[in-house]
Amino acid sequence: MRNLVYLVLVINLVLSSMLGKSYCYAADSTLELEKSKPKLVKPKFELETEYLTHVHFNNRYIETPSLHILEETSKINNTLTYFGLTITRPHGHIIDDGGTKGSSAFGIGPMTMVRYERNISGKLDGAIDMSGGFIVYDRAFPAGGRAYDFMWRIGPRFIYKISKNSSVNIGYMLMHVSNGWKTHNPGYNAHGVSLGVATNF
Repeated sequence: MRNLVYLVLVINLVLSSMLGKSYCYAADSTLELEKSKPKLVKPKFELETEYLTHVHFNNRYIETPSLHILEETSKINNTLTYFGLTITRPHGHIIDDGGTKGSSAFGIGPMTMVRYERNISGKLDGAIDMSGGFIVYDRAFPAGGRAYDFMWRIGPRFIYKISKNSSVNIGYMLMHVSNGWKTHNPGYNAHGVSLGVATNF
């Protein structure tokens, strides 16, 4: 009888130790699974709106309001890369061949932007933006040109971080628009203020 009691006690101890090990193993496995799960990073988008006025150059008098929809695609140290879409509605006129020619169009196309960003103080960052886009218009633009252009922009920007995932910014941009050809290329320059907001969706 006493031997039977000892046997039952030994079996209970063995089972208890096995259950404890099993429980710990399951807990460790769960933690490992949680760690191995890829963290979902919400894409960061930036909306920029700007109104650029003509620079007095080559008799081009064109105002250029635009909307840029950008997604941050990479960040290496202080350099950020964006890819997105530009929607633009330039309007005005040019003086060419001794006459005034109305020049208005609707354009849309892809754009790539590189931003070099550094912290200035607290939540305020400073940046330099450089971008290039290919714009297709609904007509030849400017008058006497072609139905597409390349849009180049560069300028400084101040960025205020509202939170970890959201910010607002203001910049001053210089822009050059040209189709790259030697003929039928009434390109123009413009400058002005750009306003933006960025957040994770």
